[in-house]
Amino acid sequence: MTDTYQERYLAHQARKQHVLEMGTEARSFWDVLACRHSQRIFDERLIGADELERLYEAIRLAPSSCNRQAIVMQPVFTEALSVLEALLVGGRGWMGKASVGLLLFADMRAYKSPSEVGFMPYLDAGFVAQNVYLAAEALGIGACFMNPNIREENRATFEERFNPAGLRFCGAMALGRYDLRTPEAPKRAATDIFYPSEVR
Repeated sequence: MTDTYQERYLAHQARKQHVLEMGTEARSFWDVLACRHSQRIFDERLIGADELERLYEAIRLAPSSCNRQAIVMQPVFTEALSVLEALLVGGRGWMGKASVGLLLFADMRAYKSPSEVGFMPYLDAGFVAQNVYLAAEALGIGACFMNPNIREENRATFEERFNPAGLRFCGAMALGRYDLRTPEAPKRAATDIFYPSEVR
């Protein structure tokens, strides 16, 4: 005699196990690349300490020019994020709702050549930012990079509050959880990544 209730129960258990396995299955690298985006809408849920450690590890593992490893970060939480929102041009109107901000600084003692001091710190900070972007996407955390643009009237406040060591500010990242995903920006066609004329 067929036990319909038991069959339903067993089917339910199988479906539940499948969903649980899907939730813990690692996303492919290419999926993370394709889904990475700049998220500027966050809710009130915080990022856990273990997830922050994973993001910090992504920073530690980032490549750098000549392996200088000169980019350091300053995490910023709670009310300090609202202060930053008022100081960073790119973060106005939304950064204060993030769970954490990461300020990226370059220790300029690492860059010796006068021909590279104007751009190499920003290149290295860009590598760090991309690692954070990808790690955050893999963890299901929203992230957005902001350039280091600070209005002149706000620079002294920023330096005093967030950069007492006088390092070079190279940009910031806002990180947080979200219910509403920011619409993804359209990407160019595959053929558009090539140089527009033949090189001889």
